[in-house]
Amino acid sequence: MTKRIVWISFDTAAKACLEAAAEVGAEIAGIVTLPGPVRPEVSGMCRYDDAAERFGARLIETQNVNSPDCVAAIRRLEPDMIWVVGWSQLVREELLAIPSGGTYGMHPTLLPRHRGRAPVAWAILNGLARTGVTLFEIPDATADSGDIVGQVAVSVAPDETATTLYAKVAEAELQLVRTYFPQLAAGTAPRIPQDPKRASNWPKRIPSDGLIDWETRSGYLDAWVRAQTRPYPGAFTWLGARRVTIWSARPEPMVEPAPAGTVLAHRPDGVLVAAGEGALLLREASVDDGPDLRHAEMHPALAVGAVLG
Repeated sequence: MTKRIVWISFDTAAKACLEAAAEVGAEIAGIVTLPGPVRPEVSGMCRYDDAAERFGARLIETQNVNSPDCVAAIRRLEPDMIWVVGWSQLVREELLAIPSGGTYGMHPTLLPRHRGRAPVAWAILNGLARTGVTLFEIPDATADSGDIVGQVAVSVAPDETATTLYAKVAEAELQLVRTYFPQLAAGTAPRIPQDPKRASNWPKRIPSDGLIDWETRSGYLDAWVRAQTRPYPGAFTWLGARRVTIWSARPEPMVEPAPAGTVLAHRPDGVLVAAGEGALLLREASVDDGPDLRHAEMHPALAVGAVLG
């Protein structure tokens, strides 16, 4: 019965998952984590010294989980399984070959959709009503592509923040560990191959990610603009063949019913545009490669009644 594990992580949510794994029968042979001290710029980073001491586990500190020294240290522990939860590096073949019972990871989306980077942030930025967490096997060094063991769906509220969604994701991760670790240990856990035709990826950042969908709530569009303004390429829309980049905006109530993307009114402090719910007041924008236009300077470029999108 597979149960001796090495845990690879540096963050707080994954530490709670480690505790949950121990509660449902995992023997924690080793913990691989980043060397101290805790760095504030690394989101959620925490120490694992106390957990290693409590479980009698070998603590391995490394900046590179695939380094020969780290791989050798893990091999000496003879784990049945490796879990990689809350770790920013891909694990490579030499490490993956060690455990007889496989290597497992969790990704905060409903795979195969939305593989890749910054899944909590992108779930909010893309206006998802639902995301989730997937527990999956890691068979090779590709990202988030292995067989699915289990999933938990997570709702995304209209006013969701990264903080609140992170908490929901953390709870879903705990649920997955408690449900599926015993099944993995017993060899009864499901394996559902991902359909590559249905896979999508969230890259670190490319300019085309900034395209505005005017059917979205104005509050979210405000977040969309705020998340992608300078020094990034900016959120943008189209006026015919002309590209309009929006650098500053704020949400407003709808003045009158209109199709999303319609320019509703000119105001001294900008241009009001209908959204899927409410409206967005554009305060600073540029058209094609032209100069920045602020407030009333945008009026000639964005006529009342024009439709963006």
